Amino acid sequence: MLKILFVCYGNICRSPMAEFILKDMVKKKHMEQLFLIDSVATSNEELGNPVYPDAKEVLEKHAIFVEERKARRIKKEDYQKYDYILVMEESNKEDVLQICGKDTENKIYCLLDFTGIPKDIIDPWYSRNFERAYEEIEWGCQKFLEYVEENL
Repeated sequence: MLKILFVCYGNICRSPMAEFILKDMVKKKHMEQLFLIDSVATSNEELGNPVYPDAKEVLEKHAIFVEERKARRIKKEDYQKYDYILVMEESNKEDVLQICGKDTENKIYCLLDFTGIPKDIIDPWYSRNFERAYEEIEWGCQKFLEYVEENL
């Protein structure tokens, strides 16, 4: 089983969007039994809060099922538990390294690294552009899944 952890600052917008988008993609390929997919925050600011309503709305608009969940913060032991830790932006990577220590097993990537055009995913909390964030995350998830399928 391949274990994937998505990470953003608060775990109410981008990382849960990525979690549910990738879950939807693997379900459509009848591969859900091969994956464990979750998401976390690097901060304590939104702990216990549900997916942000605008993020949930854009997912539902694209027919992506959003399960009930509460934001949680990454823990040091998550580094050992997951095979891939996919962050939404470089600052998330720095925060994960502070919490988990060095990336000795080369597990931490920015999601868009898999697209060939590495960059940060727009933060819809500030931009209010949840649709663009969805598009960037979907693209990253698609390319990541292609990478995984080629390397399984």
